[in-house]
Amino acid sequence: MRKLYRITAQGIVETLKSTLTTNARATRILEKLNLANPKWGSGDRNTVHKATYDILRWKSYYTFLANLKEDASEKEIHWELLGVWLIINGLEVPDWEEFKNIDAKEIKARQKEKTTAEISKSMPVWLYEKGKVELSKEWNIELDALNLEAKLILRVNRIVISPKKLQEELLTKHSIETHQIKGYDDALLLDKRKNLRKNPLYLKGCFEIQDANSQKIAPFTEVKPGMKVIDGCAGAGGKTLHIASLMRNKGEIIALDVEINKLKELSRRARRNKVKAIKNTWVPDAQYKSTLTNWADRVLIDAPCSGLGTLKRNPDLKWKLTEERISEVIELQQKILLEQSKWVKGGGKLIYVTCSILPSENQNQIAWFLKQPEGAGYILEKEEMLYSHQTGFDGFYAARLIRNSCE
Repeated sequence: MRKLYRITAQGIVETLKSTLTTNARATRILEKLNLANPKWGSGDRNTVHKATYDILRWKSYYTFLANLKEDASEKEIHWELLGVWLIINGLEVPDWEEFKNIDAKEIKARQKEKTTAEISKSMPVWLYEKGKVELSKEWNIELDALNLEAKLILRVNRIVISPKKLQEELLTKHSIETHQIKGYDDALLLDKRKNLRKNPLYLKGCFEIQDANSQKIAPFTEVKPGMKVIDGCAGAGGKTLHIASLMRNKGEIIALDVEINKLKELSRRARRNKVKAIKNTWVPDAQYKSTLTNWADRVLIDAPCSGLGTLKRNPDLKWKLTEERISEVIELQQKILLEQSKWVKGGGKLIYVTCSILPSENQNQIAWFLKQPEGAGYILEKEEMLYSHQTGFDGFYAARLIRNSCE
């Protein structure tokens, strides 16, 4: 890495402050920071990106190494956390006032000390204990995997191009090498992280950027061309677009979400992806929801959740979560299951998905639903837990239920 310049360091510190004191995601803040500094080269951007994510990922451990109090003022800790990051990565700490409290010898000495599991794996104490109760020994193994940097994965849009053809064009036209991933038919893995949002092939709709395990969900729905499909929590539509691709653009997809901005983004992505199967994008009201009863061959509920399976890509999430928030999403998941299960017609299938690894948001929710009157007509056909420590990608849960009859 090149010398750390003050403007770069300030970018890292300001990103950390904004991320840890607001609901904004680090990804979005970094995007705005890059736009505000157009003269930064790729080396500057990479430094800011890596330092920010490393510090967010290891905040508890870095706090321990710097001998800071967990409840220290936010104004006090960010520069010191950056100083720890520099030392851990074998980089020079600039002779600046902001780093006056950094003691490299003390930090290196504390690296040799034993710590508690919640510190060594860098988790809030309450969240570490919750995961330990729900996942037992598997929790520590999973945390080790989730503390690794996420890989950059592309999903090929087969409406526009084949995986082999996309590989060839990325390599020959843009010198970007990719590899196929066994068991993930539409996924291509990049060896090196690159900003591909302005790549001509991306702008032509040839691919999306999507985690490999996220790409497992659309095939899990078992959609076929000509079906009627509802994506009940579509968001910006990553899985919706994949479903359209698997349906070969034939059939009818209704994409619903409570956030209009996400649906607008889905519409933009659909145009770029040459997707025509998405007939409607709605923020549904009660009257519209009533027209969907017994309508769909498939209903996908990509439910709001804690998002713990995505800590590779969103390490800041663990510092924003609260016990109250997890309780709220569990209640919301149940409400959505009861409502959207009515939209599946007889013989159709309901697919419930989260990017959480907690049984309380996953297996327990399906067991609860099947005991409700709304779940009486359903049979659990298959459920799958995709752990990060087993796959190397995001953690996901998926359950597929068949509706035997409509009431």
